[in-house]
Formats: sequence, structure tokens, C-alpha cells
Amino acid sequence: MQSSVCSRQSSICCVLVGVLSATVAGAAAAQTLVVRGAPPESTVEFVLNAASVGSATVNAEGDAIIPGKSAATTPDMDASIHVDVCDAVRRVLVIDRAMQPPAPEAGCNRTQISGLFLVKRISTIVVTVSGAIPTVLLRQGSYELHKGPARTWGPSPFGLVAFGGGGWTNLSQASALSCGDTDCSGDDAGLGYTAGADFWFSPYIAAEVSYTKPAESTATGSGSNFRFNSTLDAHVLNIAGKVGVPVKIVRLYGQGGATYHRATWDTQQTIDEITRTTDAGTVTVPGGTQTYSLETGGWGWSFGGGLEVWLARSFALYAEGGRFVLKGSARNGEGTLDQGMIYFVAGGRVRLWR
Repeated sequence: MQSSVCSRQSSICCVLVGVLSATVAGAAAAQTLVVRGAPPESTVEFVLNAASVGSATVNAEGDAIIPGKSAATTPDMDASIHVDVCDAVRRVLVIDRAMQPPAPEAGCNRTQISGLFLVKRISTIVVTVSGAIPTVLLRQGSYELHKGPARTWGPSPFGLVAFGGGGWTNLSQASALSCGDTDCSGDDAGLGYTAGADFWFSPYIAAEVSYTKPAESTATGSGSNFRFNSTLDAHVLNIAGKVGVPVKIVRLYGQGGATYHRATWDTQQTIDEITRTTDAGTVTVPGGTQTYSLETGGWGWSFGGGLEVWLARSFALYAEGGRFVLKGSARNGEGTLDQGMIYFVAGGRVRLWR
């Protein structure tokens, strides 16, 4: 019929007929029944008003799908839903409110699900029969049987967490102290690294022990008859308490505590040979190279804060910044160290034990 019409009319007619056919087919789409939680290998039957729409065998997951037959499709209606539980059959009856359901078969127990349901031609009726009382999910459209587990974000984890990272560090005044009032240039900043462990007693309170190796501070200077190079190499142990605020997968935290440092401050100075003329004649003062080393250790304090983002139950990325104060006296000889250290680091965290 369609081909004959299209042969006599224009191509526009063919398009309109095709659209009309698709519209009629969509309007004829039948209600679909999905049953979940039924015994595997049992039978599910679908009764729509007075008609048996179809049946299906329940799969190993306890699910069955029965697409309605076009001939049994009803217009929109307010319907009651009943479930018959028989020995090897689960029967779902969708009945117009103006009609009475057929009597249950012998040996079957019937449950009417409370309420009336607007059942349309496009409806998918999902009935779960695993519990003592069946439940219904009514969708006006298709239903995806297995979506897979939805990703949920719980609170930030607690327990033992190891971490490691790297970033920018700055021993703020080291080169200035090395240079003094000479013509000098220095570099206090560079890349450092850190590693340690937290123990979160809850998602809000933790204790931390960490080791940080800041970049070396260097200075190079010279005078009228000398030049020198200076290097400060420090190692920092930090013990801190932490307070966290979890927000879904993010935990913001602040921390404060004590630091213990060990540092070596080496200076190598080269003095040029000097020739002087005196009343007694010409005197030559030989030059040479001297090395000075100051080794310090002692306790200071620290504070800082950051955030961690838990991308999985046992892995997070974090970023942190803060300040250490390195204070101490010479381990051999005389001298002191009183330096501030600023740091900004980022890295990863792995939960080891809960």
C-alpha cells in the first residue's frame, strides 16, 4: 500500500508516509513487565486486564522481562497491580480500576500492591518479589535492568595512611646570612621532597610523622682578595596533630606541631696571595683555601594546611603548604641555626590499614 502510494505521488509523500508509519508504530508500543527477585528457573506470567500478555523464565540473577504484545496494549489507565505467588509461578496482574481481577488459581497466594498506578502505552512496570511484600517501580519509558553499581562518595577514610610528594621549598634567610655585607648572590629555593604517615583516629582527628628534605640553600660571594661558596643542607622530621573537615571525597585539614632538624652549613673560602711593601721590604702573604662547617640540631615548630581528594577508597591526591622553623645549636663546637622554611608540596596518599 505504501509503495503504491509513493509510486504515484511525490517524494514528499513518501517521507510523510514513513513518518506516519513510525508514529503509529510508536503509539502501538506495549507495556513491558520486568520482574526482579524471583526464584531462578521459575516462570513469570503477565496478565493485563483480561488478557494473558506473555510469560518468561527467570534467569540466574532472578530477573525476567516480558514485553507486552501489541494486541494486548491498552490505552492509558489507572490500574491496580496484584501479584500471585504459586509454587513455580509468579503472576503479575495489571487491572484497570473499573475491572475486577480474575480469581487466583488454587494453591496461589495473592497480594495487592497498595495504590493506583497510571499505566501508559510506554510504561515499564518493574515488580520486585524477593521480599515478603512485593514492590513496584513504574517508569514511563524504558528501564535498564543492570546499570552496575552507582558510584557513591563516602567520607574520607580513617586509619593508617602513607604519603609521599614533592614541591617547592625555601630556606628563607640562609643565603642572606651567608653573604653578610659582601658582594654575593644566593639561592634559597628549589625542589624538595617529603614522605610520612598519618593515623586518622576518625575522619576529623589525626597524628602525623613526616620527613622533609628541602632544597639546599647556596650562596657565592667575593671581596677584594677572597671568594667563598656556602651551602646549607637540612633534614627535617615533623611531628604534628591534624584536624580535618571531610566534604564528600575532599578533606580539608590544618596541622601544627614540632620539628626536629639536623643541618650542615659548609663554607669554603679561598684567599688570594697578597704582596705588601713595608719599610723592611716586600712581604708576601700566602693565600689558601679554608673550609668551615657548622653542624646543628634542635627542635622548632611548624604549622600548615592542605587538602586531599580521595579518588578511590585507598588512594588520594593531596596538596599542602606551611612553614617550619628550624632552630638549634651546634652539635660540635659553637654556633646556632634559626631559619624559617616555607614549603608547598603535592603528591599521593595510600591507605594501608583501617
